[in-house]
Parts: sequence; C-alpha cells; structure tokens
Amino acid sequence: MTGAEQDLARRLGQFELFSMLPADLLLRMAKSSVLHSYGAREEVFCEGDEINSLLLVLEGDVCAVKRSSDGREQVLAHLKAGDLISLAPLLLQKNACHTESGRASHPTKVLSISLELFHEIAESSPEFHRALQRCLAGRLEQLSFLAASLSLQSARSRLAAFLIRQADQGGQPAGITQEEIAAEIGTVREIVARLLRDFARAGWLERKRQHLVLKNRAALEEEAQRW
Repeated sequence: MTGAEQDLARRLGQFELFSMLPADLLLRMAKSSVLHSYGAREEVFCEGDEINSLLLVLEGDVCAVKRSSDGREQVLAHLKAGDLISLAPLLLQKNACHTESGRASHPTKVLSISLELFHEIAESSPEFHRALQRCLAGRLEQLSFLAASLSLQSARSRLAAFLIRQADQGGQPAGITQEEIAAEIGTVREIVARLLRDFARAGWLERKRQHLVLKNRAALEEEAQRW
C-alpha cells in the first residue's frame, strides 16, 4: 500500500457516489485504477468503442457529444469531477460500448477502475446501487431538459442561456470557438456568428481576446427565459 493509493482512496470517498463505501473497498478501487491525463479538446473516448473499465472524472470536464455523419456535434452533457462516464450502457448491457463520444473541455484527469470490482461493489452494496440509480435519474433529467430546450426554445434564447452559464462558471480558459458554441446549443456556426453580432450590436456582450464578456446580463436573462 502506497501513500498515493491511500490519498486516492480518501479522494474517492469524498465523492457523493462513493461516500457510503467502507475504507477497504475504496482502497481496492484505488489500487485497481489507472490515471489518464488529457489536454484541452483531446479525445477521451469514442462512440462504438467497447467499455473495458469504469471511467471516473477525477478532475476537469469531459464534454459528452453525439456526432452526425456530416461531422456536426450536439453536446449532451458536461461530466465533472465525481461523474461516471457511459454509466447507462455499462449497467444495461454486457460487453457494453460507448453510445457517445467525449473530449476534455480543458486539462482533465480520468480514473480507469476495474469493471470486475465495480460490478462486485454494485451487487454487494444496496446503498451504492441506489446511488447509481440516483445518478442515472439525474442524467435522465438533464437529457429531458435538453430535449425540451431544443424543441421549444429558439437558438437565440438557447445562446443567451449558454452565455449566462459560461459567465457563472468562469468561462473556458482557452476561450471557445463558434463551432463549439453551436454544438452546445444545437445549431450551426453561421447562426451563432449572426446572433453574437446581434447581441454585440445591442450592447449585451463584447469579445475580448477570444472571450465573450457580458455587458447586459439582465437583457440576456430575459431572452434566455423565452419559451
């Protein structure tokens, strides 16, 4: 047993999903894990690849996306520290594969944990199994909101809501491209470019060194609430 393994076990126990597990199980998870580091915009996993281990976001942000045959992307979720990757297919299928792709939004660390140990814990700990169910329910709620937003809100309103979320989260250190914004809100780059120009002309925002700075949050909030 190394000090690094003990530190990792303690860190795992701080995540809500694993907080009910005893110290010996957390240590077994730490011992069976492999740490992977990714740079900004680097691919973490690909749709169709077999899931060979339980993937846990340890630090950073993994952007889960669905890609069309022509290369367009729709962001489904941002997975943060403590979130599991591709949990639904892992629980529902044998020899499961990723049903989406994922890339690091900024420097990110992902922990790869033994599938055998994961299934052992899930089958032996009712509390852990219930925690997994709550996690799945949360993901379903997020997807339900996304579907409603794409169906009922205009691209203009979705962009306003996205800009507010970015401001509240501190934005992205490396800036964000118009293609990435389009993937976030379910539209194309040309529409994003036009809407950003409209917002800038209205005095709602300005671009500074590849960062979007809100100048009239109240106006953007009013636009974001249109359904």
